Amino acid sequence: MGLKHIAESIHSHFYRWGWLMPAFFPLAQVLGRGAFNTLSGLYFLWALASLRSLPSENSGPRPHRWFIALYGLMLAIWALSLTQAVDPQKGGYDLLRYVQYSLTGLFTLMALQHAPQQLPRLMHALAWGALLVIVVLTLQLPYYLIAVDFNPAQQLREDNLPWLLPFLLLALISRPRARWLVAIAVTAFTIYVALSQGRAALLGLLVALGVFGVLGFRIRMRVVLATALAVLAVGIVLGQRFFRGLSSVGIDFATLDRFTSGRATIWWQALNTPPDNPWLGVGVGNVVSHSEVLRIGEATVKHLHNFLFDAWFETGLLGLSAFLVLIGAVIAHTARLWPQLDTGHRRIATAALAGISALLTAGLFSFSYTSRQFALYLFLLFAILLALPVSQRR
Repeated sequence: MGLKHIAESIHSHFYRWGWLMPAFFPLAQVLGRGAFNTLSGLYFLWALASLRSLPSENSGPRPHRWFIALYGLMLAIWALSLTQAVDPQKGGYDLLRYVQYSLTGLFTLMALQHAPQQLPRLMHALAWGALLVIVVLTLQLPYYLIAVDFNPAQQLREDNLPWLLPFLLLALISRPRARWLVAIAVTAFTIYVALSQGRAALLGLLVALGVFGVLGFRIRMRVVLATALAVLAVGIVLGQRFFRGLSSVGIDFATLDRFTSGRATIWWQALNTPPDNPWLGVGVGNVVSHSEVLRIGEATVKHLHNFLFDAWFETGLLGLSAFLVLIGAVIAHTARLWPQLDTGHRRIATAALAGISALLTAGLFSFSYTSRQFALYLFLLFAILLALPVSQRR
């Protein structure tokens, strides 16, 4: 009885609040690798231990089988790509880590199936997570700014801010003096991203604000454009090296390459030296074995800094297609569901779509398809869209 009681307590507490832990993973990232690994590992084991507590078939909506099928197909193709890998052991480790992170989306769906009315709690948790992240980052900022060897690209952590901001704005919209609170939040996020000199993050922030304003709140286009110009101006003014590498401007490859800090070079090298197997690529995590593609001058980067190029080069046309089909299927599902949603759930969907748009936009110039942004947070946002109740009406 004692062990059974402990097991039931573990299961019940996971569905009560443990499933909300991913909302605070970005904060754990800010606190350090140890904090993130500890929290994410604890969550993963806790979720696995709670699998047998799934609700019965008649107690709520069942998980989307088509999503699970597409997800499994994608992973199978990626695993098959390891047959082409120079270092299959590294690729296997990267794939297992991806599975661990991406299962967060399925675990979240599992929890929302257990209690479908809990979706607003996840929105509140993400809003609190976003607020704590920007507060902690702001408190850390003076220490970095006065440091003699201040290096914003290495020390400032702006990658998660663009996709988190819509959830904070969603929570602030309904509060008194919402306009001032929204303006303060947007300003704080913009200033930090600008100081980090992360152009990919700034672009993601602009797209997220645009999607959030137009899609969910029908804000006039001139207001959206004015806000975008203001955010861009702050990025240019505070990011002293925003146009780094541009001594002259022209409509040519050289200008594009300088503006992208050499990314255009590695993209062109990848196109000129494609994988021997066009269907399966070089294997998950194995682009690092092709240093001739990743070389920018005398330096060598770790990946292609574009999730499309990375997915294509490592998993081939089949792997990239499966990944894009999965993303497209979730967005298409949301589009079909959109007319059935009431105002509240439509705004939840808008925040998730804005976050996804931010990740996809920044991923075109920054992180890889196996990064935490894609492997973990993208699937968390997928779970929000897949958990929207189909019975709601406007």
